[in-house]
Amino acid sequence: MAGQDYDLGRKEFDLLELKSFRRETLLQYSLINRPEQLRIILLSFSAVVSACAPSIAAELFPSGADGTSLQTLAIAAVSTVGFAALTLGEKSSRGGKLRRLESEYALGELSATKPATPLADAKSIRLVDLRDKRRVVAITAPRAVLRQFLSSASIYRRRLAQSGIIVVAVPTDADAGDADAEAAADDGVARVAAEEGWLWQPTQPAVWSEYWAGLLVAKGGVVPPAGAWLALSLKGRSVASGVGLPQWDELLGTKLPPLAPPRRDAPAAAPRDEAEAEVLAAQARLYAAIVAADGAAVEALFAARDDDEVSALAAAGRLDVWQTVLKYDATVGMALSGADATVAEGGGEAHSTGIEFPRNSRLGGGGGGGGGGGGGGVGSLLCTQRWLNVAGEWRLAQHRTIPYMVETDAGAALRCDRRGCVALQRTGLRGAPGMPGDGMS
Repeated sequence: MAGQDYDLGRKEFDLLELKSFRRETLLQYSLINRPEQLRIILLSFSAVVSACAPSIAAELFPSGADGTSLQTLAIAAVSTVGFAALTLGEKSSRGGKLRRLESEYALGELSATKPATPLADAKSIRLVDLRDKRRVVAITAPRAVLRQFLSSASIYRRRLAQSGIIVVAVPTDADAGDADAEAAADDGVARVAAEEGWLWQPTQPAVWSEYWAGLLVAKGGVVPPAGAWLALSLKGRSVASGVGLPQWDELLGTKLPPLAPPRRDAPAAAPRDEAEAEVLAAQARLYAAIVAADGAAVEALFAARDDDEVSALAAAGRLDVWQTVLKYDATVGMALSGADATVAEGGGEAHSTGIEFPRNSRLGGGGGGGGGGGGGGVGSLLCTQRWLNVAGEWRLAQHRTIPYMVETDAGAALRCDRRGCVALQRTGLRGAPGMPGDGMS
């Protein structure tokens, strides 16, 4: 198309939707949804043929049965209505996909500012230029909620790097000007996140806010008080979204898995203070007990209280006590790599994470974890522990794991407290990570 003006961002009118879409939206839809387009054509043609069938039959077979008989007309009417309903269903599906693609491409035109580093100044980059390089999680909320979001994300700071994720936070009260908002904007969590490189700032907050208003038109264009978020794949496609805070480990284990196999020999993060060092030591004691398959020792590390999430899950499922969980020595020989810890402000709560490598885990290769030879197995798992400071001693409140492997959409997870563990199993359709259009291809 040399010498021709073919702007993929230019709008073109779509007759079926009676709305204009970007050329790239229509082109992408036609490439990945060709069968749906064919179904719309065939079903609509069938509806027209059914409506005309009595007249056609009368013309083709003038000496035959009367094409205008009540029975013939009834059959034609039912067929017409049936094919028309199917056509409308396919058209509705097509419209939803086009609007979703349009929203994704519009998001790609927005920009975020990469934090400055000792070797480079801050730089504004369009999201479209991050495709095939970075995944993006965008969040909009009041500053106080953003702070909670960043705190929950900071627990997984090393996993964000492993999964190639940046976070763009858009405050809804940017112009409030009150002291609390200003203090929240300048809190230590945000500063550390920017220094670590995973928190980027929206280059034009007003444009971002306008985009979110359009995206939340079903909610009156108003961001819910709990905030809203969405995640983009490497291809810039939306893979997950929601209201409120996401479950980060579930998002990482399903839609945003690591870009390269986790290393079995990855060292623990250097603690930033004595409190983090104590949490890492407590985590080491936990895994010493797990590797020894010592259920009593594991139970002894927990605080003397039941976890609300585990209780809710146990009420609808089954809770296995620690002696049963560790009964068959499945954890014997397990290795923990990449341990990390964060302590909440005030020092009353902390979290730790790491990558578990069971004894029979697949090592190396696209779907496994680690960096060596080995046979088949379950691969690597992302673990998270929540700790409570009880009388100056770190006690475990909850332990959870989920598979965390390249090109793997995790189908199960584990939630545990002092009583034992509840296994969660996903149901319904699952695809490759970040479907459609993500993965290593």
